[in-house]
Amino acid sequence: MDLSDEALIESFRKTKDPIHFKSLVRRYQNRIYSAAYRILGSMEEAEEVVQETYIKVHQNLNRFRRQASFSAWIFRIANNVCLDCLRAKQRRRGFQLLSFDPQSAPESEDYAEGPSPVVSQVADGGPGPEQGFDLTEESQVIQASLRALPDYQRAVLVLHDIEGFSYQEIAEMVGTSVGTVRSRLHYGRLKLRELLEPYYSSSSSTSPSPR
Repeated sequence: MDLSDEALIESFRKTKDPIHFKSLVRRYQNRIYSAAYRILGSMEEAEEVVQETYIKVHQNLNRFRRQASFSAWIFRIANNVCLDCLRAKQRRRGFQLLSFDPQSAPESEDYAEGPSPVVSQVADGGPGPEQGFDLTEESQVIQASLRALPDYQRAVLVLHDIEGFSYQEIAEMVGTSVGTVRSRLHYGRLKLRELLEPYYSSSSSTSPSPR
């Protein structure tokens, strides 16, 4: 019988046995990789997010409290790492991405998290999380459309519609109100539907008609 997240954490805190921590790594690495890939649009950067997330989890595991679910806690860390990556890319490009939703501009204090030095590395001898990731034509179109969304709408859409987190959990992850989460999700869905409509309209028109 598999141990719960909380039981693995408690065992790791008591014994410092790396087996327990690696069990947590394997349990969430594919989901974090998938979410990071959809947010960042890069397999290499998604792999880096997975590694950086587990470094931060390893360093801060003693701060985790049972009042929140471990999955929400770890995805909050992963989301912050993704946002750090996006900010770095924006600085290199020399511009700031704009939001389609004028009410959802991110507050300056949102997603704030102090820098954390890298002191350890999570070793995993298994296959990379990108294996088995089937990039069909449809998934490529969806991914390209997701990349066209503003960062904060894209993150909320991935966390809610793909990963299944609640409004409240996402609000805690990204450090904003439930109302702002709902707004970003609403405008993100509208824009994504608008971007995908030409593809699905074209696919429908080229489908063979039944005889």
